[in-house]
Amino acid sequence: MNRILAVLAVLVLASLNAAGWWWFNRPVPVELSFDEPFPSVSFAPFRRGQGPITQVYPTSEQIAQDMKSLVGVAKGVRTYTSREGLDVVPELGRKYGIEVTHSAWLGKKTAINDAEVDALIKAANSYPDVIKRVIVGNEVLLRQDLPPEQLIQYIRKVKAAVRQPVSYADVWAFWLKYPEVAKEVDFLTIHILPYWEDEPVGVEGAAQHLVAIYQRMAREFGKPILIGEAGWPTRGRSRGPAVADMENAARFVRTLALVSKENGFDYNVVEAFDQPWKAYLEGTVGAKWGVIDENRRVKYAMSGPVEPSPFWARHATAAVLIGSALSLAFLGRRPERYGLRGGLLVAALGQVAGLFIVWQAVNAFAMAYDGLEDAWANARIILHTILALVIVRAAGEGFAREPRPFHWPWAEKLMPIYGFAAIVVGATLLLHGRYRDIPSVEFLMPCFGLSLYALGRMAVQGKAWDEAFAVGRLFGGDGFGAARRFAAGLALSALAAPLSEAWALSRGDDFITSHPQWSDRIPLLVRALWENHEMVAWAAMVAVMILPFWAEMRLRARLGRP
Repeated sequence: MNRILAVLAVLVLASLNAAGWWWFNRPVPVELSFDEPFPSVSFAPFRRGQGPITQVYPTSEQIAQDMKSLVGVAKGVRTYTSREGLDVVPELGRKYGIEVTHSAWLGKKTAINDAEVDALIKAANSYPDVIKRVIVGNEVLLRQDLPPEQLIQYIRKVKAAVRQPVSYADVWAFWLKYPEVAKEVDFLTIHILPYWEDEPVGVEGAAQHLVAIYQRMAREFGKPILIGEAGWPTRGRSRGPAVADMENAARFVRTLALVSKENGFDYNVVEAFDQPWKAYLEGTVGAKWGVIDENRRVKYAMSGPVEPSPFWARHATAAVLIGSALSLAFLGRRPERYGLRGGLLVAALGQVAGLFIVWQAVNAFAMAYDGLEDAWANARIILHTILALVIVRAAGEGFAREPRPFHWPWAEKLMPIYGFAAIVVGATLLLHGRYRDIPSVEFLMPCFGLSLYALGRMAVQGKAWDEAFAVGRLFGGDGFGAARRFAAGLALSALAAPLSEAWALSRGDDFITSHPQWSDRIPLLVRALWENHEMVAWAAMVAVMILPFWAEMRLRARLGRP
């Protein structure tokens, strides 16, 4: 391969790298449009490093900034507590012309509950022109923090002390389970979250789902209804057909606004701002429900196309530069060392490494929500980057016409590390997968990068497939004795991935209530095995990662080694 051909190969592959970033991040047309302010948005303005778990709360100045930023975006806000710094919200609502649906947070601690209720009563009576309605407790019955009898006592206490209409807020199904609570409130505050349903609903069916649930609740109770929470996450794991991304979030919120206007529904969008701390409880998806991100940037407009990632150009630039530098580190100095096939594979692996390094890094930092998580993200990025650099260097040394021998026993430990991690992920998804991220992007190099390198060893070096793929022999090592156990563990992990979807569905109370007969459940459980395409892709990646361990098993058997 001469220098001109080498540079041309790098340029062409770099262009393909950049084109891929553009293609998957180009603006997506969303035909729905709604250009009016929201009636209300959930207002819990926690910033990075803040949250009820750490008991670090927004300052008055930060709350004021966030309230001001909602002028013209929403006519009202819904709070979840009357304390923890949000006691300033009614005054700010008066200042900025924003109505407030104020709330008391109820949990297991009686002293805190009493303080919350007292603060709510005081605020409601002090700001009757701003606080138009109040909510006593949020998803208390769902969390099983209080029995309905005790919840009702708090509701009655507030009703006796304020003039505003009083409600309680919970997922719609819990009103059906505890109808005695509905008798105590002036209006029902129901949460309709298609993404979180026991049987998740894709964004395509969201409008029908919203109308059906609202009408069912209206028939059942005959009281005014506020859809207290309805929204869609912009990032995180998929649940069945419900895919968390920017396009679906924009489509759902626009659908919510249009359907509510057509049917006269009163609704509150969850939520105004991303809450990073919620990732601790619900994974990445829990932190990504805001229409505004944690850095106070609007994620998507209510009309026109939706841009999946506004920063894709800088990510693409980084990926192309890293990929080109890795490729030219070998092809730029002595391209004559390589034949056409070997040179193209080195160039391709360089661009793949650049793509995967940046992609994984962007994803890792998007998942992090505090300083400790930043450190964990950096550790994963470093490990992934080391594997990428090792693979490119091994290809650069080994795919030349006269390959240079190398022996890196430390590098042979990288694939077993990733193999063990994939096994652990499979177990956690199966045992408690509802709030677990599906970590496909974390395994790009050990799955696809390593496979391309092994295929290159077959194509350039003429190795048999088991010699080319065998773990422990990828970088000059002499084998891996635990290959059989790892292959078995990965096979179980690959099976566990789709099974985790069916297992989670089978345990849902609403699923069991809606489908009391097993003859009705089984077809739905079978469908759940492949309905989540992200989970199926993860299972396929784990299956691909079995190959190096299986290859080592076969090679050891052929060599007569246990």
